[in-house]
Amino acid sequence: MSKEKMQSIEEKWQKRWEEARIFEADADPSRPKIFVTFPYPYVNGDGHLGHLYSQLHTEIYARYKRMKGFNVLFPQGFHATGQPIVAAARRIREGDPKYIKILKTYGFSDEEIKEFGDPRKWIKTFSERWKNALHRMGFSIDWRRSFHTTELNPPYDKFVRWQYNKLREKGFVVKGTHPVVWCPIEKIPIGDHDRKDEYAGIGPEEIVVIKFKMADGTVIPTGTYRPETVYGVTNIWINPDNEYVIAEVDGERWIISEWGAEHLKEQQHDVKIVSKIKGEELVGKGVKNPVTGKEVPILPASFVDPDVATGIVMSVPAHAPYDWIALEDIKKDKETLEKYGIAEIVEKIEPISLIEVEGYSEFPARDAVEKYGVKSQKDVDALEKATDEIYKKEFYTGKLKEIYGEFAGRTVQEVKEDMIKRFKETGAAITMWITPVPIIDRAGHKCLVKIVENQWFLKYSDEKWKEMARETLKTTKFDPEPDARKAVEHTIEWLHDWACTRDVRSSLGTKLPWDDSQYIESLSDSTIYMAYYTIAHYLQNAEKCGINVDALDDAFFDYVFYGKGDPEEIAKRVGTTRDVIESMRREFEYWYPVDLRSTGKDLLQNHVTFSIFHHAAIFPGKHIRRWTANGWVLLNGQKMSKSSGNFITIIQAQERWGADATRFAEAYSGNVTLEDANFDTTIADAMLEELPRWMEFVRKWYNVGTSEYRDIDRWFESKVNRIIKEVDREYEALNTRNIVNLAWFEFWRVVKYYLRRTMNVPNKRVFSKALEDWVKIMAPVTPHIAEEIWHEVFGKESFISLERFPEADEEKIDERTEKTEEYVQRVVEDIREIMKLARVEKPKRVVVILADEWKYDAFGKVREMLENGERNVGKLMEVIPPEHRKEVAKIVTSAVKNPKRIPEVIGTKEEEKRALVEAKTFIEAEVGATTEIVEHYDHPKAKNALPFKPAILVE
Repeated sequence: MSKEKMQSIEEKWQKRWEEARIFEADADPSRPKIFVTFPYPYVNGDGHLGHLYSQLHTEIYARYKRMKGFNVLFPQGFHATGQPIVAAARRIREGDPKYIKILKTYGFSDEEIKEFGDPRKWIKTFSERWKNALHRMGFSIDWRRSFHTTELNPPYDKFVRWQYNKLREKGFVVKGTHPVVWCPIEKIPIGDHDRKDEYAGIGPEEIVVIKFKMADGTVIPTGTYRPETVYGVTNIWINPDNEYVIAEVDGERWIISEWGAEHLKEQQHDVKIVSKIKGEELVGKGVKNPVTGKEVPILPASFVDPDVATGIVMSVPAHAPYDWIALEDIKKDKETLEKYGIAEIVEKIEPISLIEVEGYSEFPARDAVEKYGVKSQKDVDALEKATDEIYKKEFYTGKLKEIYGEFAGRTVQEVKEDMIKRFKETGAAITMWITPVPIIDRAGHKCLVKIVENQWFLKYSDEKWKEMARETLKTTKFDPEPDARKAVEHTIEWLHDWACTRDVRSSLGTKLPWDDSQYIESLSDSTIYMAYYTIAHYLQNAEKCGINVDALDDAFFDYVFYGKGDPEEIAKRVGTTRDVIESMRREFEYWYPVDLRSTGKDLLQNHVTFSIFHHAAIFPGKHIRRWTANGWVLLNGQKMSKSSGNFITIIQAQERWGADATRFAEAYSGNVTLEDANFDTTIADAMLEELPRWMEFVRKWYNVGTSEYRDIDRWFESKVNRIIKEVDREYEALNTRNIVNLAWFEFWRVVKYYLRRTMNVPNKRVFSKALEDWVKIMAPVTPHIAEEIWHEVFGKESFISLERFPEADEEKIDERTEKTEEYVQRVVEDIREIMKLARVEKPKRVVVILADEWKYDAFGKVREMLENGERNVGKLMEVIPPEHRKEVAKIVTSAVKNPKRIPEVIGTKEEEKRALVEAKTFIEAEVGATTEIVEHYDHPKAKNALPFKPAILVE
């Protein structure tokens, strides 16, 4: 079957589903419900395989639960709030070749591209493209409830305004002065949605800047997270190749990186750039430690990043593994020492021991470097581990030495804040806000940290709100546990107030109800919108429902979500009937809360945590019940990247492989884990051919076979029901790779063996039912080909998408029957092994000799004793009849060291014989020789036969 034929089948079923409206779900109190969602995608471009991986978890679960008899709601909206679309539209208006090229790759003409100068064009176009992509992938979405965000969608805009009025009433939206990640070009705070993905979750961090001084009073500022170690500074590191600035900072002369000076400008400091200076000009000069009064030298270090903090670092080799190894490296670098004439200076440097730590020498950094095998500064991973270990040990348990004076004898944890206060009061230091790495926003701008005044914040620092969030976590399930839960728990604890608005001149969104100059930013308006899905099919079709959108107010939403107020009065005010208002209320009450929400791991520390906070405040007790999170998606083992060309959009995947082959390969990419998944294009290539072959295989074997019921049919039923039981569990856990391994690969293995075992004469009833069950358990993953087989091969009239998922018949799962068949397989393998050793390709005859009757009881007992830990040969021999002990002493003795020498006694001799006799034709076909199964045989090897491990002769 060609790719085009497969795609035509997929289009046929997508159309049939749509015409029958089978995925449109309404409240039905007589049925159990499942409400599933995934975060609405941002509509500034097409989705890619990474998006699809998270989305497919939701889609597969929706189809699975629908087949389990649940009333399933799976809606989908699209996100446009924030700065990226506005910035992209401006770039198009400015004729930016980079953005024009991006749109050309989507196939837009020059005339169409001009239209993208209007942000509304981006929203309309890419919302439609996203919807089309998911539709063509066969997603079972109720599209009646679709919407996009921002004030360009008035009903949703009203909903967000209601939410923020509620938060303000509770005291959770406040105005204040706080540090925020800031774009100096756009002049707006930059939230996670406004950044490139790899910078999500990175927030402002406060550091201490120690003000070392040169002889002329010039400040050499060093940024540090460990100001307490200033007592042990041996030198200063500076990047000799970097250009620094000489600046007037609050009336003092400073030498600092240009990026560091920009930070200080935005953090309420008076900064004036005077001139520039190369780092190498400072190498070898001395500076005075403002705390100890000692002079230390400035040394060159290429590892110093001018874009982090001040671009200058203090060195404490006794307690910082990075400094220890850097000092060791420079001592060996004769070229650098000679270039700057610093050999004598470096030679005199000795580490200064500050903190006593149990289990470490006076120089803990050296111990950690040796422990983790660090050889040079290039061993970054090992250095990170060493640094983390030393910092924690010293912070929590280390005792400060006498050098600390009044602070001596205490832990860093106890005195750190007091030290910082002292340093600031004496003018030795200031504090500064930075990000650990420079953040790049989606427009490509490098961002810094700014102290923003009169900014609206979500007060996540409020202890009362934090406690509400903690309580919510107690009844929230996370997958994978415990990793996802720990990430959220950690975020709740460290999360501070969040800048929740942006200037309307540079963004899109919903205006703050009490401040029209501010839009609510893109993460802050996307926390409880899942509730909007429950009524979206009314509000997005307001005119048909007789609803006056302009009249929607807080009282309207109070009734729909809280049941407060008079529905008759509210209906009149918004221009509709009481029935419509009450229906909306019933929809919310029936569907909410969300039962499953799938997302990527990058959203755990923002969207997921924010959603938990907001649900705790707005919908206490109705929070999302279960979150699943997954890692990034690699493409053929490599990171996806547009620039490298290792990148596939959802639309491109559909065009290349169609829906089902893509869905199969995505499902096979991984399980629910924070580890990265891997989309393998060879899997998708293969399935494009294998899925049609599957249909033809099912067509060939459906309603074919005998009516005779044999032991092998019992085995087959057992294996099929076992797979159904296990795959049912994996669907619930959403381990999609395990699902595919069971429902596809394992089922194929069992089916192929069964046909081989029955010499292509299956039991008609058993096999046909198994084929139907097989198609059903694959339906959530590959729904189009499943529907095609269900209708065109099986002749069914119902949609398989609405059929009941197979229930495993526990009574048919027969472990003894399965073990007996495994025994038959072992006999075949043993015969082949003997033929190989004897170099016999075509034996005349094979004789399978069963064990003597007495061995079945005796060795059954020996096996049981061994499993219970008995290793005394004498006691084991006691269960052997006296007259036979000599002949089996050797094997019993050897079994003490290797209990597996005694096979499991599955049944009686008669049952063993019956299994082999029934399988005789199969065995002969497998080994290519006449085979006899005998109970007695005059041959020396006959005595070696054990229960379910017969002696075998190959003639």
